Amino acid sequence: MRIVDALLWGEQELKLAQVENPRWDADLLLGYILKLRREQLYLGRDQLLAPDQEVAFAQVIERRVKREPLQYILRHQEFMGLDFYVDKRVLIPRADSEILVEKVLELKRAWSPTKDGSPPAIVDLCTGSGALAISVAHYWPEARVVGTDLSPNALAVARLNSERLGVRVEWREGDFLAPIRGQSWDIIISNPPYIAEGEYTELAPEIAEEPRMAFLGGVDGLDFYRELAREAPALLKASGRIIVEIGWQQSVPVTRFLQELGLTTEVFQDLGGRDRVVFARCE
Repeated sequence: MRIVDALLWGEQELKLAQVENPRWDADLLLGYILKLRREQLYLGRDQLLAPDQEVAFAQVIERRVKREPLQYILRHQEFMGLDFYVDKRVLIPRADSEILVEKVLELKRAWSPTKDGSPPAIVDLCTGSGALAISVAHYWPEARVVGTDLSPNALAVARLNSERLGVRVEWREGDFLAPIRGQSWDIIISNPPYIAEGEYTELAPEIAEEPRMAFLGGVDGLDFYRELAREAPALLKASGRIIVEIGWQQSVPVTRFLQELGLTTEVFQDLGGRDRVVFARCE
């Protein structure tokens, strides 16, 4: 089978399975098997595949037909210009979450050193793959960044990513706020589970392959925001900030939780124009 024939076959199989962007996925999967970039596939379109390469390609196409996420098959996802390892132990980083990191880095540009010279203390709750914490630490190396997660499996992936990318982050295991109580933080960030229980089954089939606990935020999806707002006064420094990702219909209740603490809030939209990030600061 030639490369071009393999691509056409893979695209057709994925199209029949109603996979979104079947040609793109077929290209990336064959490139993964052959260790070729996408443009190299087209330049070598008449090259013949070895029998073992045909078998390997058929196997990854079958996995994608069964709606295993492309990122888990390829074992990587780009985020903030960095290459993250991902597998079924962690949520796949999404491009919309980059907005949260950008808001943190806007603070960096205006950050005033403290009188004692201590670095800003930043914590990423529910860190998963470590994408948020590592990205912040990479682009703000002077900061002291901590990442927390309930899942030891997720933290194993986060540690792997920080080692691969040469970024220093302190990792702590524990349930949501438990690992950070008793300390004061300049910036608290999080992409917590925020899907309502009744909405989970309506999501794309690929979602079922990702860790369930990374999505479910209680009956209405707001449990984690309520808990964070309840304990924020004891966790934030006098000039502290909270920056959280939200579901696109959650800006009103989440801002209300934080405004009731006397915090000033702003809401920022994702690439599709939907509410995605709530930024809160102490006055």
